[in-house]
Parts: sequence; C-alpha cells; structure tokens
Amino acid sequence: MSSNDGQGIELRRLIRRQHGIVSLEQAKAAGYSRQMVAYKVATKAWFPAGPRVYQVGEHRKTPHSRTVAALLSLGPDATLVGTSAAWWWGFHATTPTRTQIAVAPHRRPRPRDGVDIVRRVIAPCDRTRVSGIAVTGRALTVLDAAAHLGLTDGARVADTALQKGSVTVESLRDAHTRAACRRGAVIGAEIVALAAGGARSWAERELHARLRSGGLTGWAANTAIALPGYGRAVGDVVFDSEKVIVEVDGWAYHRDLRAFLGDGPRQSALAAAGWLVLRTHWYELREHPDVFLARLRATLRTRS
Repeated sequence: MSSNDGQGIELRRLIRRQHGIVSLEQAKAAGYSRQMVAYKVATKAWFPAGPRVYQVGEHRKTPHSRTVAALLSLGPDATLVGTSAAWWWGFHATTPTRTQIAVAPHRRPRPRDGVDIVRRVIAPCDRTRVSGIAVTGRALTVLDAAAHLGLTDGARVADTALQKGSVTVESLRDAHTRAACRRGAVIGAEIVALAAGGARSWAERELHARLRSGGLTGWAANTAIALPGYGRAVGDVVFDSEKVIVEVDGWAYHRDLRAFLGDGPRQSALAAAGWLVLRTHWYELREHPDVFLARLRATLRTRS
C-alpha cells in the first residue's frame, strides 16, 4: 500500500469519527491540495459546512455533525462549553438549539449561524477530547450547564452525571473552587451543596414547611418504628394513625444509594406490618408541591 493510500484511509477514519466533517487543514495534512478539495466541492462529494470546513456527502447531517463543523471552523483552541458540552457528554438530553463554543479571549472570530461564541480561558485541566472534539471536562461542564439552565434543570444535569459515575462530589467541588469568580458561581455553590447531600436535607425541610402550611397534622418527623422480624426502622415523616410514612429523597443519585443500603428489606417489613410508604423528592417538592400534597391527602383519606 502506498503512503497516499494510507493517508486516505486515515482521513476516512477521521471523517467517520467527526460525524462526516473534515476541515481544509485536515484534508491538506492527508495530502489533499486546494485544487483537490475544490474538485470535491464542485462534484458535490463535499459540501461547505462553515469557513474552511466541509460535510462529506455520504454522511448525513446531524446535530453532532453541525457541532463538529462549528468547532473545526473556529480553530484548534475552540472548546465546546455549557449545555452543548453537557449534551455531548450525555448529561443533558435536550439538543441545544444553539451551539456554545469558547475561544481564546484575544480572538474576534466572525459570527456563525446557530453558534454562541464566548471569549474565555479554559484551563488545560478543564479541557479534554470526547469523540474527537475539544470539550470542557465533566465537572466544569456540569457547573457551566447549571449556570445556564438554572438551579432545578442544572441539578438534573449534575444528578445524571453523578448517577453515571462521570463526576464525584469532590470533583464538582474542585471545579467550583477553580471557577469561583466566574459568572454562575452562586448556582455552582448550590449545586455542590445539593450534591453533597443537601438536596435531601432541603427536601425534608421543605416537606415539613409544606405540611404545616397545608394544615396537615398528626405527623412526626424521623420517628422510629418497631417491625417484627426486622427490627427498628426510622420514617422520615410518620402519620401514625393512618400508618402512612412519607419518604423523602434528594436526587436519584442519593435515592439509588439508599436503596442499595437496604431499602428493599425495610420496605417489605413495613408493608407486612401494614404500613404504606409514599415517596417524594427534591424535584417534586421544588416544582410541584401542590401535586404531592394532593396525593398525600388522598392517601390519608383512604387510610383513615
């Protein structure tokens, strides 16, 4: 095989990794001249996808290809950031309508359609490559996305990343410390506190306040229950007369941990003793507390 054949194979592999996108610089590095690239475009084998960037015709256009094209068009220092980075990592299910990309502060690139360009320094320790493109590291991505999305939706991004094992509370705390002076630092601090277990504490306090303001009585918090054949269980909120327990979870990350530590046998023992367990969580109490209270009232009526 000649060296040109080898370069062609490597270029095709690169194009596949880049979702059908190739830059002029990459094509030239593989041995293509400007005339050869112009011929590809003239014969509609390649289509312009941005300044000095092309979509290869045999690959279909996707949100991933548009993201790669935008990054390549902005040069090697461009980095995917914010909700775009969270989506690329798989922490945020919604495809961003606009791609968020950071470039060096001294640069003044021309605007791109569908791209939000920010001038920002990304520390080397906070920049990595995922599926061939430069993107902020996992922990900084979570905090950036939270700053853009707000606390509730940002918490969902953090919760997803924690469940996947992609970040830890410590890595979030470290990333927040490095970016403490940046925009969104206040939300970042809240995300770290919630990730460290504060979501459940917040949910418990909010539940108690909602029960009081809703006029619900006959309950006690953190109450021990003796269960035959099991031992002692503690209910987050216990309505003793109706034998109803309200269990409060923080994020899914914490809920999964609690289940792993023995929720199953405990739930079975409670059911065998005639107790009904109603669950709520941080998101419901923050976004839809009235829905939860209506569900709780209906349950208490059926158990009275």
